[in-house]
Amino acid sequence: MANEPLVLLANADEWLTQSLESVLTQGGYRVMSTIKRQQVLELARRHQPDAILLDMGLDQRVSDNLALCRALRADITISRATPIILMTAGPALRAQQLEALRAGAWELRGDPLDMEELILRLGAYVQGKLEVDRLGGEGLVDHASGLYNDAGINRRSEEMAAFTARQGLPLACVVFQPDDGVLTVGAADRLAQAFRRAGRISDAVGRTGPAEFTVFAPATDETGAEGLAQRITDAVSRSAAVKLRVGISTATALPKRPSRGSAATNLQPPPTSVTDLLERARRGLH
Repeated sequence: MANEPLVLLANADEWLTQSLESVLTQGGYRVMSTIKRQQVLELARRHQPDAILLDMGLDQRVSDNLALCRALRADITISRATPIILMTAGPALRAQQLEALRAGAWELRGDPLDMEELILRLGAYVQGKLEVDRLGGEGLVDHASGLYNDAGINRRSEEMAAFTARQGLPLACVVFQPDDGVLTVGAADRLAQAFRRAGRISDAVGRTGPAEFTVFAPATDETGAEGLAQRITDAVSRSAAVKLRVGISTATALPKRPSRGSAATNLQPPPTSVTDLLERARRGLH
């Protein structure tokens, strides 16, 4: 049926592709699949899928396995709310998880692949993407700048918090405000555009007030957040000629608990409170 969510599946493993297609179809999805790396971006642009499952080893001749993910995330015709889940042969190591996040993926799944968990998480991601579509984007996105608005940054940061908690990764929140606290309408719009250009594809960047901008950065500790703040401050100063004050807060990574063993060890770390992170960053503005 046309109203079933569409998943773009790009995987060179024929057996895994068939298994995923079967499970996804039974789960109420339409599936479009390809084994050709060069077709992925074209299909995503043309058909606007609700989720993309992408094999990092789709083309063994390409040394940069994350380049395609970055291209998908940077393409303006593909919604930033579209979840991209990467898959890799062998276990998904922590360093690989970090690189996947920096490339704009929502997560990286390795072997052994837990099909049931994958489908459950995909369902949650797609539900969020469809909600953005239902609202026409304007319910979660600031129309003037294309950045997340208050509601949008809350939704995306909560998804990030849940993921980083599961993976034992840090999460940073950085708040920016003009040094004098006042902006004309034109200057505020120019500042918003500067933030959109300066933001990384892995981060959630939002306009959380008339003259306030917030960045949630996954897999970013305090040192990384300070570097992010400096980079954005410098970029905005050059392009919008606005001096900013900055507030930073971070959630320390908790050890990822084993997936096997006693009932106690099966518990996952609780997601970080994004509201608390945001408020702490605001209190730290200087």
